[in-house]
Amino acid sequence: MNPSNSGFFFSDPLREVPLPPPGATVAVALSGGVDSSLAAVLMAERGCRIIGVTMSLHDPELVFPEGGGSGCYGPLKKENEETCHRLCAGLGGEYHVIDLWVPYKEAVMDYYRNEYLRGKTPNPCLRCNPLIKFGLLPEALRDMGKKFDFFVTGHYARLLSPGGEPERGIYLAPGKDASKDQSYFLHRLGGEQLRMARFPLGSMTKSEVRKLAAERGLASAEKKDSQDFIAKEDFDIVFSKTPVPQGDMVHSGGRILGKHRGLNRYTIGQRRGVGVSIGPDPLYVVSLDAENNRVVLGPEKELFSASLEASDTVWAPGFGTEPFRAFIKIRLAAAPALGLVTPREGNRVSVEFDTPQRAVAPGQSAVFYVPLSGETAGPIAGRDLGFCCIAGGGIIE
Repeated sequence: MNPSNSGFFFSDPLREVPLPPPGATVAVALSGGVDSSLAAVLMAERGCRIIGVTMSLHDPELVFPEGGGSGCYGPLKKENEETCHRLCAGLGGEYHVIDLWVPYKEAVMDYYRNEYLRGKTPNPCLRCNPLIKFGLLPEALRDMGKKFDFFVTGHYARLLSPGGEPERGIYLAPGKDASKDQSYFLHRLGGEQLRMARFPLGSMTKSEVRKLAAERGLASAEKKDSQDFIAKEDFDIVFSKTPVPQGDMVHSGGRILGKHRGLNRYTIGQRRGVGVSIGPDPLYVVSLDAENNRVVLGPEKELFSASLEASDTVWAPGFGTEPFRAFIKIRLAAAPALGLVTPREGNRVSVEFDTPQRAVAPGQSAVFYVPLSGETAGPIAGRDLGFCCIAGGGIIE
């Protein structure tokens, strides 16, 4: 492997890591949705022994109205446990619910609240996956005396290795369905977590998954996909025990325009809900000044950045020492942007974009995708990064 300014070259072709073989024992993280349910069924059909497991994350200190709390931390997730139990029973497997709400609250929910108050835009799933779902959850199963060979989830992502042999290094790659790809959410998983993980849906599209689930009579076949981490109607409840003071809303030129409702209600690039104007052109949130508790507004042209700095960087094997060109995603929904990635001391990284990018938000993560072939990274159509794997990623500062 040779990182360079023109691209990244793999001396040995990367191939998909095989799924668990017949006879293997697999722990399957279940949510009650179609993706994780089908993943469990497909593993059983391969002749694997199933141990289903669901993490209970509901914070009893948060009080939701009837019908509220649909997020992973809310009480409505409890309704899915019976569905998961029936599924595992039908597959001849075990099923366990593991209460992880205390470490989840400390590592994810408190982080989410605190980062907003620091003027950041956090992505809680990027902490939950390595620390809780792929960390404490399988660890808790082992503490119960449960032995398993692989940890299986319904994520839309793929695992690649030189020659398909994980012991030679393992790389995370986008799922086949670009519209459902979840590799961005998983990029912080460590090497040992990736070696244990398997994603049986990674080479499928969502429509294929629903078709296979319907053919197998799964009750979740037509179930709606999970929504955002926090539903709009739950926002005030999640922050109910966290004082969020109001402050000044100012123009980037220094003029005070009004009052904001709390830094946690704004993010870089936001236009709707700003509530003030000073002329015919719309105003956008261009920065969040936590030190002075101010929301800074300005014209759209002030949203574009030619570069970014990131910290707390994680790297795939072979990366992290030399500069390389890559496709960079600055948030899950962002189109990939070409640029030069330069590792720095102190686990930091600098990114220079070929074209300035809109609304680079501190607290979000920049994730770096490199082509699997030796071709120089060039423009792509749409957002399909299926010809790439992840080289690393860091939290935007």
